[in-house]
Amino acid sequence: MVHALSLAGDVFWILALALMASFTLAAWKRIPGDAKVPVLWKGMTATVRAPRAAALLTLPILAFAIGIWLKLESRGAGLDLENAVIGLLVRVTLAPLFALLHIGRVHKALAILDAEGGLGPAR
Repeated sequence: MVHALSLAGDVFWILALALMASFTLAAWKRIPGDAKVPVLWKGMTATVRAPRAAALLTLPILAFAIGIWLKLESRGAGLDLENAVIGLLVRVTLAPLFALLHIGRVHKALAILDAEGGLGPAR
């Protein structure tokens, strides 16, 4: 049963990472390679910018690393059913939160770049 709960958590985490990768790829294709992407903003004004790779890949890589750590914790020796359920609930909660955070940040960055005329055509 503990193994099944661990696998269920994997499914949620994989779906979240797939969504993040999809949005990252779509944004990557629209943002020119030399563009500085907004990572912090106030309204529609960028306050901090970063290179395209850093801006688009930091959160998915962080989510992947946290997912690996949670996976290892969910498979720990001596894990009872109660702790396995808690681990599953943590993973099921965090996975979509990371995905929504990333999607929102990419959407806002694209909106700012579009308003500035810094986006290429959608491919």
